[in-house]
Amino acid sequence: MKNNSRIKDELLYDLGCTFRQLRLRKGFKSAEVFSYENELNRTAYWRWENGENITMKNFLKLCSIHNLTPKEIFIMLDNKRNHIKNENLLNEPGSVLYKNKRTKK
Repeated sequence: MKNNSRIKDELLYDLGCTFRQLRLRKGFKSAEVFSYENELNRTAYWRWENGENITMKNFLKLCSIHNLTPKEIFIMLDNKRNHIKNENLLNEPGSVLYKNKRTKK
């Protein structure tokens, strides 16, 4: 059960990072300004970007703000997770792209 909780926390964190990236792409450096201009509670928005739980209603509102469907958000999350997974696999010993940590003298 503890492992499921960790996975859920990672997914919420990844979702928050995705919304942060989308905010930055819109040109908003400040989460506070973004939340104000989109009529979101600034404290709640900050929590969502930092991996706190988000209601479905607010998730859908953020999707609408960014002109994305929930499916598109989940595809972005899946692509991000697959990229990280593939990057880790390529950095394993024996891989052609393994980055040797030993320093050369």
